[in-house]
Amino acid sequence: MASEFAAKVIADAPPGELSNVLDDLDILSQEASGLTRNIETAVAKYNVDQFTIVTLEGSKKTVLSPFNQAEDLFFDPVLKKQFEYDHLAKKATNVSSYSTDVDVDDLHDSVSRYVAEHFPSSSGFGVFPQPDQTIAIVIVDSKYSAANYWNGRWRSWYLLDPASGSISGSVELDIHYFEDGNVRLTTRKEIGFTVADAKDPPAVVAQIANYESEYQEELNRALVGLNEGPFKALRRQLPVTRSKMNWGSALGNYRLGKDIGGAN
Repeated sequence: MASEFAAKVIADAPPGELSNVLDDLDILSQEASGLTRNIETAVAKYNVDQFTIVTLEGSKKTVLSPFNQAEDLFFDPVLKKQFEYDHLAKKATNVSSYSTDVDVDDLHDSVSRYVAEHFPSSSGFGVFPQPDQTIAIVIVDSKYSAANYWNGRWRSWYLLDPASGSISGSVELDIHYFEDGNVRLTTRKEIGFTVADAKDPPAVVAQIANYESEYQEELNRALVGLNEGPFKALRRQLPVTRSKMNWGSALGNYRLGKDIGGAN
């Protein structure tokens, strides 16, 4: 029961804060036997679900996802590598060669250009052939600013059916703001559409870009509405007395007035 609780806490860890959650669980485990049992399994699921970015040999990057996982191995057809991942040490191990008959290089290049143009340098992506002949596209971007009390992550994935041109997937956003409070925004939008030519990578990615841009604009409008509506109602309103300020007697009661007075 304790380990199930820990697994749920780990699964709900905000972006960039998994280490903090693990540290807290470690402290709690000193008084709760079994709390951190099988913790690596929970961390592994979190890393895969969150599309964790992995650096392989040199500076080559790929991502962990359900779409490029085969039991304990992960693969990247463009890098032509397969590897295991130590989820607690946060590093790839046992890297070896990998090959596939499915060519996704052109689609990978188009996704790469899109990600480089629209997402910061902390982003990652992957293009992975699936056993059912579809092709998975995975994009992740994280922005951490713990010093300013917020962290956030964008995740999107799509399954392209080359035969029919259909594309289905979702976009998920997770933002945590924790200055003088604890506010978290999690959103998910299902996306589905059809492209005229599934063998035209730039056209496929252009459609994805359009849908993601529309979702961002939709989200911006919703957030403005929240700020001007429910959030505004929660703020403490200052009293309105409609009385005139007697500046002559009040000036010395304020720090600014004292500073001015001391300067004379």
